[in-house]
Amino acid sequence: MRQSALVNGIFAILSKSQLWASHITLLMMVGALSLQIIARELHLQVDWTEELSRFAFVAMVFVTASYATQNGSHLRVSAFADLMARWRPLEWLIPKLEFLAVFAFDCLFFWYCIGNLIDGLRYRNASPALNFNENLLFIAPLVGFGVAIIYRLLSMFFTPPAATGMAMSKDVHP
Repeated sequence: MRQSALVNGIFAILSKSQLWASHITLLMMVGALSLQIIARELHLQVDWTEELSRFAFVAMVFVTASYATQNGSHLRVSAFADLMARWRPLEWLIPKLEFLAVFAFDCLFFWYCIGNLIDGLRYRNASPALNFNENLLFIAPLVGFGVAIIYRLLSMFFTPPAATGMAMSKDVHP
């Protein structure tokens, strides 16, 4: 596949944006929980910290899940695919099918999150303490899996950076 300095920069921006979003949401979650513990010891009322930490956790899970699959550091159950890939006529097909399955999952998840976000804007579901529309949490998977879709589309034409995941046994790009 081809290499390009511009596309390598785009790959880096996509990966780093997801990684930083994960860091920020983790920091928000830990900060809110720490404030909640301190406030509880000082007998202060800060009900909103529980909601904020829960929302940050949900956002972090979605963004980090898409980042992990993008880099190949997620857990894979690939016994059947590895067995089939040993058969010479199928060894070229199995990686393509794995790529297609992950790409289809990213696209479907993105599509359903759009629908849920639109419904959430029409039918507001406000949290009790923050009065936050909980359906806006669908923005996190939209961003995470949207970035993963762009990353995978680019990887069809350009060589992405090497995956660094410990669970990575072979390339997940076509």
